[in-house]
Amino acid sequence: MKFQILLITLLFFMVPSLKTLGQSKENSISWNQAKWIGYTEDNRLENWAARDLMRNQPPMDINTWEPTEKDLKVVRRKTHPSVLLRKSFSIEKEIASAEVAICGLGLYELYLNGSKVGDRVLDPAQTSYEKRAFFVRHDVTKTLKENNSLGIMLGNGFYGQNMAFSPKLVYGKPLALMVLNISYADSTKESIVTDESWKAHSSPILFDNIYLGETYDARKEIEDWSKSAFNDTSWDTVELMDAPTGNLLEQQLEPMRKIRKVDPVAILPAEKGWIIDMGKNMTGWLQINVEEKEGTEIKMRFSEHLMPDKRSIDPASTGIHVTGNTQTDIYICKGDGVETWEPRFTYHGYQYVQIEGLKNKPKLDQFTGWLVRSDIERIGTFKCSDELINSFYDVSMLTIEDNLQGLLSDCPHRERCAWMGDAYVVAEAASFNFNLERLWQKTADDMQTVLGVSKAHFRDPFPYDKRAPSNVSVGKRLNLQARPDWGAATVMIPYFSYIYYGNTSIVKKSWNMMEGWMGYLDEKVQEDGVINGGYGDWCPPGGNPNMDTPPALTSTALYYQSLVAMEKMAVLLGEKDNASIYKQRANTVKKAFNTRFFNNETNSYGSQTGNAFALYANLVSDDKKQWVANHLSDLIMNDKKGHFSTGIFGHRPLYTILNDYGHSKVTKHLWGITDYPSLGFVTKEHNLTTWPEHIANWDKRKRYHRNSFNHPMNSGFSASFHESLGGIRPNENHPGFQKFYLKPTFLEGLKWCDVAYKSPQGEIKSNWKRNKSKISWSIVIPENSSALVQLPAYESKQIKLNKKKVKSNTFELTTGSYIINIQ
Repeated sequence: MKFQILLITLLFFMVPSLKTLGQSKENSISWNQAKWIGYTEDNRLENWAARDLMRNQPPMDINTWEPTEKDLKVVRRKTHPSVLLRKSFSIEKEIASAEVAICGLGLYELYLNGSKVGDRVLDPAQTSYEKRAFFVRHDVTKTLKENNSLGIMLGNGFYGQNMAFSPKLVYGKPLALMVLNISYADSTKESIVTDESWKAHSSPILFDNIYLGETYDARKEIEDWSKSAFNDTSWDTVELMDAPTGNLLEQQLEPMRKIRKVDPVAILPAEKGWIIDMGKNMTGWLQINVEEKEGTEIKMRFSEHLMPDKRSIDPASTGIHVTGNTQTDIYICKGDGVETWEPRFTYHGYQYVQIEGLKNKPKLDQFTGWLVRSDIERIGTFKCSDELINSFYDVSMLTIEDNLQGLLSDCPHRERCAWMGDAYVVAEAASFNFNLERLWQKTADDMQTVLGVSKAHFRDPFPYDKRAPSNVSVGKRLNLQARPDWGAATVMIPYFSYIYYGNTSIVKKSWNMMEGWMGYLDEKVQEDGVINGGYGDWCPPGGNPNMDTPPALTSTALYYQSLVAMEKMAVLLGEKDNASIYKQRANTVKKAFNTRFFNNETNSYGSQTGNAFALYANLVSDDKKQWVANHLSDLIMNDKKGHFSTGIFGHRPLYTILNDYGHSKVTKHLWGITDYPSLGFVTKEHNLTTWPEHIANWDKRKRYHRNSFNHPMNSGFSASFHESLGGIRPNENHPGFQKFYLKPTFLEGLKWCDVAYKSPQGEIKSNWKRNKSKISWSIVIPENSSALVQLPAYESKQIKLNKKKVKSNTFELTTGSYIINIQ
């Protein structure tokens, strides 16, 4: 029976023909007549189609690097060509409706009658292409005429990515599958599909790689190539291509778009050309407006930093040493006046652009930066009276935004990988501020595509298991089988989506995967309730050599947190027996955790992360919680002389835990200092606008370290702005904020604080201001919701609700607006 199931599964993924897919029967797409098409003829000059790759491994402090001849060895490699595909057709009837469904891999732009269809960019979203690929729909009813022409431009994207890291990461050459369904007013229908009747030609894009950039020769543009009157007799016939997968799904995730303009703030002289400063570290690209003679080559290289002399860019932090080259766009002018250009099939993580080839010093208005990300709704806001604290929030949000490119990536330049541990750590902060319901569903689905794909990690003693995903949840650069801490995202991402958005479908769809992962941990990983392995408390100040918490502690805590989540989700699914089993296992793990890691003499788990995360995961017995929090405060203020030493796991709950247990003065201190290591050291002393991979004691007179400076895992702590300063917290027993908690910290030194969150029930507001010793707190609770107000630091006699006394410092409020005054 198991063999039959396996055989059916393999046949499903291997079969080249595609089933009829769609959201409903009435809205389905029939792919039966459509064929995958492409064009592999490559007439590009080697000089443009290839780039030099140089892979090496400098020390983190690149100032100390003395490269060898082997380090500087160059390998030259070509990309697959970008191509144009087109077909003309006529219509003789009145149209009722018309819709295109298209899958263009790696990336595509669709044209109809000379104009691009829609405003999506970098479409479709990245997947594990051998398992599934996305198609998207476009309504073209109003665009069709009597005589028409469809055009498709294809780029490599992640599908054709054969340069960065390793050529083994490539899936194949660009190809497309498309159906245009036309419904006529007389109730008849017609379909135009991709097949042998299409024509093909090379495009003006001479080079495109999602990591390394794009080269565009405007002299090779073909005017009106996607219009019906265009004569394509000299074009070649398209090639039929092998189907990449038999599993074609409509993309449910929000599309990538140009979200907003970013105007540059300065133009600096450089050793070669000029340096454009965008004023912030951003993800996207640069649009240029230039007027140069024909054949002028304008070269743009992108980086997060400048060299110490400010005369050239420093690309070290953007991954040049592993991707093989600097992020570079090249535009070759056609020389007919002012030319406006932006890339199509690449994006960059950058603040600075070094531009060469211009005859004169450029002006700021010649350049526009575009922040490009998945068009996900922003649903949370925070603002307070302290500008330094505001900068921590703004930096956190920009770092998250910069990594929402069809997935939550670890960084937008060097890797662009969906590392599972990173997603777990930032999930709550991100969910407070962006509507990630669709992205978390895609993430969970991505995880299922990498189950059992990777070999066991060589640093752990745990065996390979087909139920285990990879450390990275999508693509080919999977970095081995998930270690027990990173793999917690298998359970916790669906759980967080359920808690924050009330999304029960993700739980049902992911249940088998989650049970499989937990079964693997239970059977082959844990030993007497403890898990001895994992990456650990990643990236503390100074880097991983400074990690002061054993990986066994955080891995076991995550195991416990996952068991508790599984119990709650089992109850949701009506699996009472399983819920009971998970509860029993959680109790066993909790006991084992405390036996192994808790020191009764010091009332401590040995480190800032140990104490903070144990309290966050509810692993501490009630009678010890305050003692553990007190020791956490001592470790910060005495042992570390007023600084944090936490990595990503400990930093996520640090400030909320301090605030909840009466140590908000420690939070205020940590948020007020600017020496190393501190958040202020990053934003105030170094003026960084996104969080680095880890904080190091950088010397401004030298080059910055080569690690990434745009890592959203370090935004995880920013959940505290909503959950602690605003006090808005989900009730895990009433998901989707049907019921929630309001437990704010009125942080010392703040005059006011305004927090808002658009929950599934409506917008929640929590705004307070201080007038000497009095606090006025304004609350808005949306319809179909209720909140339990918790003010444990105050007695009931100090509290008035809408000018009336309350009986307790804990009370419930239903839908409405309220003013709470605290004396």
